[in-house]
Amino acid sequence: MGSELAAAHLIRGQAYRAIGDQARASADFSTAIALLDESSRTAPLKSSQFLQRGIAHHALQDIERALSDYDEAIRLDTGNALAHVDRGVLLATRKADMRRAIAAFDRALALVPDNAETLILRGNAYTSVGEHGRALADLDRAAGLTPGNPRAFMVRGLVNARLGDMPRAFADYNRALSIDPNYVDALVNRAAIYSMQGSTEKALADLDRAVGLQPNHALAHYNRGYAHFARQDYERAIADYTRAIETDARMSWAFNNRCLTRIIVGRDLADALSDCDEALKLQPDNVETRETRGFAFLKLGEKAIALREYDAALRIDPDRPVALYGRGLVRIAMGDVGNGESDKAAARALLPTVDRQFAPYGLN
Repeated sequence: MGSELAAAHLIRGQAYRAIGDQARASADFSTAIALLDESSRTAPLKSSQFLQRGIAHHALQDIERALSDYDEAIRLDTGNALAHVDRGVLLATRKADMRRAIAAFDRALALVPDNAETLILRGNAYTSVGEHGRALADLDRAAGLTPGNPRAFMVRGLVNARLGDMPRAFADYNRALSIDPNYVDALVNRAAIYSMQGSTEKALADLDRAVGLQPNHALAHYNRGYAHFARQDYERAIADYTRAIETDARMSWAFNNRCLTRIIVGRDLADALSDCDEALKLQPDNVETRETRGFAFLKLGEKAIALREYDAALRIDPDRPVALYGRGLVRIAMGDVGNGESDKAAARALLPTVDRQFAPYGLN
C-alpha cells in the first residue's frame, strides 16, 4: 500500500512540476521518499521502487542519493531500461560526465533500440563531447521514428550549428517551431542565428516571445542582452545580462558581457571590474574574457594591466585580431610605437575591419 501511495505522490509531483508549482511538487516528492523509506523497513525495495525513490531524490536535487538509488535499481534488474536512462540524464546534467552518460544510454538502447527520447538524449551527449557525426546519426533516427517530436529537430539544429551548417540548423529550428510554436529553446537558438545574420529585430522578436513564455530562461535573457548590445541599447543589454546572472550564477558569458557593457557606458566601473573578475574565475582560460578585461583596463587607463590581459589572451590564441589590435593600442600608449603598429597591422591582416570595433569607444 505504501509503495502504491508513493507512486501516486511521485506522479502528482511530476504533474505539479510540469505546471511550475515547485512547492507542491517538492512536497509530493518528499512524501514519496518517506513512504518508500518506511516500506524498506518491512521488506527490501524492488528495482522499480529504487527507481521511484531515485526519481524523487533527483527531482529534489539530492544527486548522490538519486545516483545511489539508480545504481541499486540497475543492480537488482539490469533490464530496467528507464533506470539506465534516468541515470544517464543525471550523469549528463548534474555531473557533466558525458562519457558515463553515453554508456548509460547505450545500455538503455540495447534494451529498447527504437526509443526516440533515448536517442535524442544520447545524440545531445555525443555533440557535447564533439562527436557530431554520431550525434546526427542518433538524431536523424529519432526524427524518423517520431517526426512529430520537436525536440529531435531542435537538438539536431544545435548539432548542425556546432558544425557551422547554419542553413540546416535554421531549417531544423523552423521545423521544431512548426510542430510547437512555443518551443522556447528553438526560439532562443533561432534567434542566435538571426543575430549572426544581422537580423536583430527578428532575433528580438523570437527572444521577447521566449522570455514571455519562460521568464527565468537564462540563455534567452543572455541572447536578448546580446541583441540589445548590437543595437547599442546598452541599458537594456545590462538589464538582460543581470537577469541571466540572477537565473544562472555560473553563466560566465553574462558576467563577461555585462562587464564590457558597463565599461562602455562608463558607469558602475567597480561593478564592471567585479563582473570581469567573476567571469575569469568561472572560466580562467577563456580568451574572450581576457580580451574584455584588456579592453576594460585600456578604457580605464590601466595600461600595464591591460597589456598583461591582452598578452594572456594571445598566449591562448595568437591569431585573435581584437586582442592584437588592443595590445597594439596599449603598446602605443606606453610609448612602444613600433611594436604597437606591428600588432595593429597583424590584426588588420586577420580582420580588415577590426579598428571599427574600437573606434566607437574613442580607441583607434
